[in-house]
Amino acid sequence: CDLALAGGGSISPNSKRGYLYHEGMVESRDGHCRAFDKDASGTVVGYGIGVVVLKRLEEALEDGNSIYAVIKGTAITNDGSRKVGFTAPGVEGQSAVIENGLDMAEVDSDTIDYIETHGTATALGDSIEIQSMTRALDLEETGIIPIGSVKTNIGHLDCAAGVAGFIKAALVLKHKAIPPTVHFQSPN
Repeated sequence: CDLALAGGGSISPNSKRGYLYHEGMVESRDGHCRAFDKDASGTVVGYGIGVVVLKRLEEALEDGNSIYAVIKGTAITNDGSRKVGFTAPGVEGQSAVIENGLDMAEVDSDTIDYIETHGTATALGDSIEIQSMTRALDLEETGIIPIGSVKTNIGHLDCAAGVAGFIKAALVLKHKAIPPTVHFQSPN
């Protein structure tokens, strides 16, 4: 196709429903999402809709469109039985998908300047993300890469979580600035 709209939405007719905190589950103990913070206890529910316009770069340039980001490659994974649980990924699968994405995009890991993460602020999920990025990007050797999670700003948008993170990453590129991660004090 010549142009595509891609996105997701997560809305609720009853936005005042709240949630019950359960130790070890995904919801935050105090209603704050503290991705990668030592006091992280989970995420919060968010509602929103995000849509992006996807177009071939050559045609977007020719048509004079505003370009916020260029998708150089994509990769997907299904950890299957190698993951920790139904809603938690595994380090092996997550590392592999990062490596596959870099290969598809023909990008060297040492050229990465920022990563927009899933960042649910759970001890299990955040730890798996950090281990996966460290392994796939060889961060033990190459150094540190700034990370962020839009969930600290707007909560977990469920079906729209991916497009929300994508939009934030595109805005980081457009504005050439990495916004601070809300509620972050010290690493977990």
